[in-house]
Amino acid sequence: MEVLNIILMFIAVGIIYFVIEYFGMKRLATERGSPNICEYARSFDYRNVDTKIMREVWNEIQASLGNYNKESFPVRADDLFTKTYNMDPEDLDDIYWDVADRLGIDTENPESNPYYEKVTSVKNLVLFLHNQPKVKNA
Repeated sequence: MEVLNIILMFIAVGIIYFVIEYFGMKRLATERGSPNICEYARSFDYRNVDTKIMREVWNEIQASLGNYNKESFPVRADDLFTKTYNMDPEDLDDIYWDVADRLGIDTENPESNPYYEKVTSVKNLVLFLHNQPKVKNA
């Protein structure tokens, strides 16, 4: 009986955590209003940063975060993955690999990238991907 109570307690804590997280993200999405790709793009030096990468990162993060108020989450370049989104590092890895694969970005030797181990925000992820070489077609 004690084991069952402990299991039920963990389930209850998990549900409470999920509900708090959901409503926190919904509140943030409501405060920000509708998603605005133009505002997001102006956060970058878009004449020197690949706009395809900017767009794909925007799309992947929105898909990962889901919908709030019947709209995609309004992503901003200065959003922090752990603090703003409470995103698991594995989810960030998935976003990275999906964008890199879709755009033909080489994922070898990331250590030589100036943003290596500095990807904490959306903007840093875009800049990290931008500084990776493209895959050479054989």
